[in-house]
Amino acid sequence: MRWGVQAIAGLLLVATSALAWAQTPEGWDRYLNQPRGPYRGQVIDADTRAPLAGAVVVAYWPRDRIYPFHSVMEHYAVREVLTDADGRFVIDGGDIERSAPKRTLYPRFLIFIPGYGSFPRLQKAPTGFTGGIFEGDGALVELPRLESPEARRGNLYWITPNSFTDTPFTDLSQLMKKINEERGSIGLSPHVPAEQR
Repeated sequence: MRWGVQAIAGLLLVATSALAWAQTPEGWDRYLNQPRGPYRGQVIDADTRAPLAGAVVVAYWPRDRIYPFHSVMEHYAVREVLTDADGRFVIDGGDIERSAPKRTLYPRFLIFIPGYGSFPRLQKAPTGFTGGIFEGDGALVELPRLESPEARRGNLYWITPNSFTDTPFTDLSQLMKKINEERGSIGLSPHVPAEQR
């Protein structure tokens, strides 16, 4: 009897997940069906509207590996760039997406610059569903300045590479440099990846 209840609960979970995906904006599919990049955007200060040069932008492509009775999300590829003097970035992931295995998901993005809230968690804009916003003409990302050391520590908690990808820290040298810059400015010691200890 207990196994029957668990099986029904599992089926409901699958049905609920399918319904949630069905309610995403029209035309949105969680898996890549063709190369979608290049990905573009501009990063600005939410208050002054000044461009934020030197922000690190990370695009991360996960994939679902399907096994009998379960699936596992795993690392496929990652790429990072810095914004230019106008706060603009372009990530050309065509080579990654053309050779992507089945069930590779759309890239997820992280944008970080010391002293500011990060995307996708603490940005002022854009809000709502952000899937696909960096395709085509791209999107304007407004990051708020974080004044207190506590807010900056909280932001760091969410942006360490292991919180959004299982890729080695060494694959994200620009992000690690910016993270350690921020850590130093608020009195924390630099982060040293386990493989470098």
